[in-house]
Parts: sequence; structure tokens; C-alpha cells
Amino acid sequence: MNKKRAFTLAEVLITLGIIGVVAALTMPSLIEHHQKQVVETKLKSFYSIMNQAIQIASIDEGGLDEFNTTLANSCSDAEAASIECNKAIYEKYFKNHLKSTSYIDNPNEIDRFAVALTNGAIASFKYKCRDIGLYINKDAIKNTRVGKNYFQFAFYSTGASGNRSKYFKGKGMEPYINGDWDGTTKGSKGLYSDSGNATKIIQLNNWKIPKDYPFWE
Repeated sequence: MNKKRAFTLAEVLITLGIIGVVAALTMPSLIEHHQKQVVETKLKSFYSIMNQAIQIASIDEGGLDEFNTTLANSCSDAEAASIECNKAIYEKYFKNHLKSTSYIDNPNEIDRFAVALTNGAIASFKYKCRDIGLYINKDAIKNTRVGKNYFQFAFYSTGASGNRSKYFKGKGMEPYINGDWDGTTKGSKGLYSDSGNATKIIQLNNWKIPKDYPFWE
């Protein structure tokens, strides 16, 4: 009768050690991969939802440019960054089209009007709701990393300063880009030169974070 050989304690410990080493090597990359997927999903979803809201509001105003002008005239330039101004605009034009759970308008917590979305992200609004940001989660408010947990958008269909005017003109909400962007990726004035361009980089890669993305670490 053949007897099955049992593992010795040493063999078991060695096996467990190997498993532990493999887990230690693979877990960080798995966690990072998941975090990037969350960012990609929330960015793409927010871009779609906000532009739907803008399109609906634009119909009543006569078009994108007319709606943008309406926002520009909604309050004085001195009030443009205030929570009160942006909250009033949000409630009038966007509230019914974004699935939000609560307002975040405490100046001690965040310096702009913002709303918590049902997917855990935080949408922020400034300068008459034309400078728009997305915090991936609430923790990002106190530990903001532009290009990793906070991303910038803009709605300037009537144009904006610098080279970016041609990328905003006639469009709804688009990823923010620096005014001196020269159309390159890695040049001195390219997208990779400033984390403020992060959203545009991801959009141009079909809402996927590129392998050589410079703003994650």
C-alpha cells in the first residue's frame, strides 16, 4: 500500500513565503491599475453627463454661445469666483441634470461651490460655472493632486485667451488646457509640461491613462 507523503513544516513555510513575495510584488500594480480605471470611468462619465446638461440648457437659450454668454452675464466679475454666484447658476441650469447627493459649499473645506455626485466624485464650479473641476473622491479635496485625483474642464464656447480658443470655441465642456499649448505632447509648451493639461491627455487617448502619463506618481 502506497503512503502519500505529507508536506513538512519547512516546505509549507517556504511555499507560504513564496506566495507572500508574489503577492507583495503584484498587489501594488493591481491596486494602481484599479485606481486608474476608477479615474478613467469617472472622467468619461462626467464629460458625458455635463455636456448633456449644457446641451439641454443651451436649447432654451438659443445655442451654446448664447448659453455661455448668459452664464458670463449671470453675476459680476467680482462675484465670479464666489460660492453664491456659482451655486445660483448651478441650481438654475444644472441641478436637474446631475445626480448629486449634497452640496459642499463650506469655504473652510473647499474654496469653490461643489456638489457630491452619486458615484462618489465631487464636481466643482467656479467663474460663473465655466471653470469646472472633478475631484475623484471627497478625500481629494484635502489632498489634491492635479492629474491624479483632481481634473480640470472648461466651458468657453465663445472662445478663450491664447491658443486654446480654437479648442473651446463652438463646443460644450472640454478638458482644460494651458493658453500657450502649441499642439505638441512633450515639447516645452506641450501637454506633458503641466498637470493642468492632464484631462486633455487622457481624452486624446480615448479616456485611458497613457502608459507614459507623467502625473500619476
